[in-house]
Amino acid sequence: MAAGRREGKGRSAVCPTSKAVASAAPEPTATVEVERAVAALTSLREEGDLGVIAAVACGTPAIPLLRHLLFAREPSGLYEPRRRAVEALAALHAYEVLIEYLRLLHEITDPVEETGEQAVINAAARALAEWGDATVVPLLLEFTSRPPLPGVVDALGKLRRREALPYFITALADDSSRPAAEAALRALDPEAFSALLEIALVHVPSEGAESVSSLRRRQSALALLAEMAPDSQTLWPALRGLTREGDPRVRALAWRIALAGAPESDRHEAVKRLIGLLSHSDFVLREEIGGWLAEYYDIARESVTEALRNAEFLPEPPPAVRTLRRVVARVAAAARD
Repeated sequence: MAAGRREGKGRSAVCPTSKAVASAAPEPTATVEVERAVAALTSLREEGDLGVIAAVACGTPAIPLLRHLLFAREPSGLYEPRRRAVEALAALHAYEVLIEYLRLLHEITDPVEETGEQAVINAAARALAEWGDATVVPLLLEFTSRPPLPGVVDALGKLRRREALPYFITALADDSSRPAAEAALRALDPEAFSALLEIALVHVPSEGAESVSSLRRRQSALALLAEMAPDSQTLWPALRGLTREGDPRVRALAWRIALAGAPESDRHEAVKRLIGLLSHSDFVLREEIGGWLAEYYDIARESVTEALRNAEFLPEPPPAVRTLRRVVARVAAAARD
């Protein structure tokens, strides 16, 4: 998202510090203690975090200088001093400054500066969500028309804003925003269920030429569906066709859902297919499949035992066999506990 700021527009009286903030000059004067605290806060070393404590200890007189730091441009992209300014302003309950900052954003064309600005936006959005006042909701929702930012996704998720559901779905395709989006969608369960089911079946731009972002979004949606309602009677029939897809993770997640919510014959088929997928999976997916087989070992036992028996005389057991051995050991350890 392109972002920046300009000054000179009206402000909303949101917190008791509004008069102090509104009267802040472009080059605010401050006491020696405040100047030292903010100077420490701008340090790129560890003592910068101590500067936050020192600035907060100065109380309301520190707000104008903190505001000046927050609104200062940083073409180098270094964002930590301004992120600390956000932290200090939030601790001082100077939420109006953070609202003003987000309202006065404008376009930045330099990618380096934009990256740093996004980090500050993320911090401000999270701080306002922690405050939790309803007045910030419309401001945060304005960001849903822009590319996802993890701090904004996190903020709207913590506020449980159903209006932001499409924004959360879009954010599943973004590596940096995905964890916050997944948490937000979990919090909206069951409202998110139908949206996740729909997106799990949609290939963008097409099934034969799916983009990487679309695949990642569908993988995430499937994982959430498996977590939210794996035994849903409507889920497995709707997703059964995904077991024929080319992506191993999509196939694995579809079979994982079958383990919980399919008829018994399909559950046995799911076990065999998941064991077969072990040979075509990376380490992370193999470990996930191993966890699923251990969770549903009552139905997986026979197939796991057979696969291990067939591999008994191999000179060097492949990763798939080592995973199955860990499944058996895991189940045995759980039985002893």
